[in-house]
Amino acid sequence: MSPSEYSVPVPSDRTAILCLHCGKPQEVGRKAMSVTCKFCSKSLRLEDVKITRYEARRVIETCGTGTIDKKGHVVSDVRCVSLNLQGKLKGDVVSLGKVEVATNAELKGDVTATSMNVQPGAMLEGNYSIGPRVNGAPPDKAPIARANGEEAQPAPVPVEEAAPEPRGESQSIGSAPVIKIPVRKRVPTARH
Repeated sequence: MSPSEYSVPVPSDRTAILCLHCGKPQEVGRKAMSVTCKFCSKSLRLEDVKITRYEARRVIETCGTGTIDKKGHVVSDVRCVSLNLQGKLKGDVVSLGKVEVATNAELKGDVTATSMNVQPGAMLEGNYSIGPRVNGAPPDKAPIARANGEEAQPAPVPVEEAAPEPRGESQSIGSAPVIKIPVRKRVPTARH
């Protein structure tokens, strides 16, 4: 074959990505749809994912943008570079970039991301770890960095015990303590 019969990608035809599994950067062809990480040998999907209906999977992974439309209902963990949620998602989210939650969207699960934008009227439930990662570690395993570069420690959540009520003769329940657990509720917002 002569050089005019085949095309070798030039550096301007390449783009840099971060592996969702090991967090290491690498260059790939701009038109590639999937690649294998040269560091951890895991398969990486490079194209954007758009979900417009019900889907239940073990995990949805993409090195692009994940979009869940208004009619989309996903029961799965999501690993992506950025997420745009307009429908319902039940599962954990690990994003290397931003997570956007639109009005009337529902997100039930833990979120790890560098930034998060939540519109009024969205329903959230779970734990949120938002901010830059320490030492470029994979986002699901890396702690959050503070502004001064130190590692942030998660704050313990206090559990309040109810004061013991006086026992009447009709109560024959054992001496188990009563624990109050806060319940998350959706707060209605004004519609215009």
